[in-house]
Amino acid sequence: MSYILSGMTSIAVLTVGTFFLGTDKLMIVDFAFFWGLICMTVGACFYILQTGFLDLFFEGFKKLSTVAVPKSRSLIETDEHLKKDPSLRAWKQSVFLQGKSLFLGIGSGMMSFSFLSLLFI
Repeated sequence: MSYILSGMTSIAVLTVGTFFLGTDKLMIVDFAFFWGLICMTVGACFYILQTGFLDLFFEGFKKLSTVAVPKSRSLIETDEHLKKDPSLRAWKQSVFLQGKSLFLGIGSGMMSFSFLSLLFI
């Protein structure tokens, strides 16, 4: 629901902004497409991080850093407790979900605005 809401909000803001700004309409369309692509890329990054696709990659860098910089036992125990904490995991998942839906919604709204406005310019 928030995905659709953020997409519709971005379309409405861009439509109102086109009428009140004195700039060229084609420049606004280009601006909307550019920032739509950036928002879609950030949303795709949130999606990839949420799926855990890069976890193995990040674990390799963690192992390399422990070889270069040794950790104390208390820091290792704290890291283990944080990995097992269900409330922290739930918070991370909700942040990734909200970020993904926000950026993908805004990006798709801006890109659909640019595509639709190209038809009517």
